[in-house]
Amino acid sequence: MKVAHIATSSIINCLRFVLALVFAFSGFVKAIDPMGTVYKMADYAEAFGLSVHPGLLFGGAVLLILLEYVMGVCLLFGLYRRFYLSGMIAFLLVMTPLTLYLAIYNPVSDCGCFGDAVMLTNWQTFGKNVVLLLMAIITLVGSKRVWRVVSERSQWLIFVYAVVSILLFMPYNLRHLPIVDFRPYHIGANIIEGMTVPEDAPQEEYETLFVLEKDGVRRTFSFDDYPDSTWTFVSRENRMISSGYVPPMEDFHLVDLEGEEFTWQVLEQPGYTFLVVAHDLERTNEGMLDVLNDLYDYAKVNDYHFYMLTSSSEGVIEEWTERTGAVYPYLQADDILLKTMIRSNPGLILLKDAVVMGKWSASDMPRDDQLVMPVEHNEALQMPSHYKLWNRVKVALWMFLPLILLVLIDGNIKQKDRNNRINNFLKT
Repeated sequence: MKVAHIATSSIINCLRFVLALVFAFSGFVKAIDPMGTVYKMADYAEAFGLSVHPGLLFGGAVLLILLEYVMGVCLLFGLYRRFYLSGMIAFLLVMTPLTLYLAIYNPVSDCGCFGDAVMLTNWQTFGKNVVLLLMAIITLVGSKRVWRVVSERSQWLIFVYAVVSILLFMPYNLRHLPIVDFRPYHIGANIIEGMTVPEDAPQEEYETLFVLEKDGVRRTFSFDDYPDSTWTFVSRENRMISSGYVPPMEDFHLVDLEGEEFTWQVLEQPGYTFLVVAHDLERTNEGMLDVLNDLYDYAKVNDYHFYMLTSSSEGVIEEWTERTGAVYPYLQADDILLKTMIRSNPGLILLKDAVVMGKWSASDMPRDDQLVMPVEHNEALQMPSHYKLWNRVKVALWMFLPLILLVLIDGNIKQKDRNNRINNFLKT
């Protein structure tokens, strides 16, 4: 019986740790790129024919991230076990039928469960949710066997720090761009290579199907099971059985205001190219105008290329130009492409020979007093400190080290209490 008890407890706690890590990881990677979560929720709303205010989408994204992360962290430490397990089950009871619908009808190609860090098909997402739901139900039934990592007197500290840390982490990434860029247009990416299909890449594969009729009955046959001549040919169709390799940047296309293709003029020109990305000019902060003008003047003085990329219509561009007096050249691109390239409106991307050298949010764009030296000698135009390894380590320590310290302090206090109880018992 003791062996069975230990085995059951071990299984329950293994399930608990898997559930906790999946939820915490899901919330954490979404918090790295909160705007990506907003855009994904907008895709969901559009797929279901709903018109949702951007503010509600943003609030919904923040709430989703907060719930996933806090539920995961609290279950990881064994806090409020039945409450959070019940919350996970309720969450999965909503998401599992939703992902089944997505798998069947495919209105959205990727669920966004793990942001851009891990891409899953809709069927993979549905399968994941089914497994997690079963795990959560089993763990809830055996919740009394879930081990506590900290004592009851310390659990509120874990909860509060989990909430505070994730609520501070999200605006940090909003202000400075995602600290880890999981998208194709990350620093160091070569856009030309990202648009190219390798020679040895898998190709699209198709299967030819024949629709035949006999005695008023129609059936579909392949080459391998083609029937005898008693069947009458009706039609033929080609069905894709393998999509082949899709370049990660295949959607990178730019046009000028006359509608002429301008992609390769940008990518093949030598030297540095400044791309200011403002996917929506109507929502672009005009307070950034002086900064953008300074960048444009700096590019002109140093003979660098400079373009404003936007998905706004020509009419909006003309209105913006008349209102602001901006004289830099404009190029148009797909809205989704621009949002994928950089999570800031406006944002700055620096290219050299089609390679992404740096990315800056509106808050971090170099200012006039920093635009003195050429790019090669200009510290403000080198890789932003936000993306450097040590900065990422500092952020990770700030997120997780206090949780570890709380566990260690709590364990030390529990050991002292245990020793005191033993000493008091021996004295009596």
